[in-house]
Amino acid sequence: MYLIISLVLFLSLGYDALAAPAAALHPQQRSKSFRVERVRRSDYIAHGPAALRKAYRKFGIVSTDFSDLDLDDFEPFDDLTRTSKSASYTDSSDGTDQTGSVSATSVQGDVEFVSPVQIGGQMIVMDFDTGSSDMWVLNSELPESMVSNRTVYNPSKSSTYKKVDGTFKISYGDSSNAQGGLAKDVVSIGGATVKNQVFGLPTSVSDSFISDENSNGLVGLGFTSINTFDPGPQKTFFDNIVPDLDEPVFTARLKSEGVGEYEFGKIDHDKYSGSLVNVTVDSSNGFWQFEAAQFAVGDGSLQQITDTPTAIADTGTSLMLVSPQVAKAYYAGWAQYSNSVSGYIFSCDADLPNLSVAIGNKFQATIPGSLINFAEIGTNKTTGGTVCYGGVQSNSGSSLQIFGDVFLKALFVVFDHRGPSLGFGSPK
Repeated sequence: MYLIISLVLFLSLGYDALAAPAAALHPQQRSKSFRVERVRRSDYIAHGPAALRKAYRKFGIVSTDFSDLDLDDFEPFDDLTRTSKSASYTDSSDGTDQTGSVSATSVQGDVEFVSPVQIGGQMIVMDFDTGSSDMWVLNSELPESMVSNRTVYNPSKSSTYKKVDGTFKISYGDSSNAQGGLAKDVVSIGGATVKNQVFGLPTSVSDSFISDENSNGLVGLGFTSINTFDPGPQKTFFDNIVPDLDEPVFTARLKSEGVGEYEFGKIDHDKYSGSLVNVTVDSSNGFWQFEAAQFAVGDGSLQQITDTPTAIADTGTSLMLVSPQVAKAYYAGWAQYSNSVSGYIFSCDADLPNLSVAIGNKFQATIPGSLINFAEIGTNKTTGGTVCYGGVQSNSGSSLQIFGDVFLKALFVVFDHRGPSLGFGSPK
């Protein structure tokens, strides 16, 4: 249902609500479109603190949200690191017109969504990430101890592999990193092919990446300007495929606990209700960045965000990292911040309120409380009840709010190269 904040300025995009009207997206007369399914692997247990650490590491955020609370009666589960080396995918491309679909699988209870990518004819499960612009893949040049029992790219098995002069080094806030040389090969996603896609071929990878057995690499879908390759930025897969698309767009439909999809070159109007609303993107920092300067909790009044009025849409981040002001207001009175897990926790029996956030200066999206209950994390030693971890957490005073999968799962999202802009709709 609609959450009406202002008849003039705001119309919510609730989980089941219609979107407000927006300017039409005008298709260009090109030749291709293709789909990439995003499928959830169900054999994982979500770990909220690990998801938060991963997001902080990615953006170099140092936590400052410490409190005196360190719940003595909170006991974390011991089995949060269970893993599996299996993965599944679907590729329905017919190989003729470079159209098709590929799965995007949610793993660890929506901690991460992965999709199959063909590199030199080898199918590798990777993570699509709109919050970065590097493509790199785990490979056979790494020590056997790092890549055993997982499917990685082997240059010697590709007749189209080419070495590229240059290097790459990705370093994160906690000094985790991947580094090595560059390569180019035929990369196919959903049947659409880039013949000479440049990507990183790491020879050294920190433990945090090796321990993530859900994904064997990253496909960056941010703007090419923040590609970190040396001697200079290299085009992303999206930038390379744009000239061949019917429309220079890709869409994301993430589904909690199920199969979602990316679709390139086409906006499937059967995937959302009502009309799309469009917001302007500021790409100067290389992100899909937009104004997000107001919020409301449940049926409460609209409040202005004073410290971090902008956000980015990031498929590579599991959680929704908001201004400390928003996090404190959202959890006030019913949840607690715990130093031991660096985030807000609460009884799993709690009835979570919805969170509404501004998208642009005219519209608002509502995230259902059910999506904000991220994962079970432990037990209360006093009551014996189960403790859960919030899918909305503080960005610890960072200059950006990072709207990851918790936000994106509530919406149908269009990433439009023109403008550029973002389109939001209520998913069917």
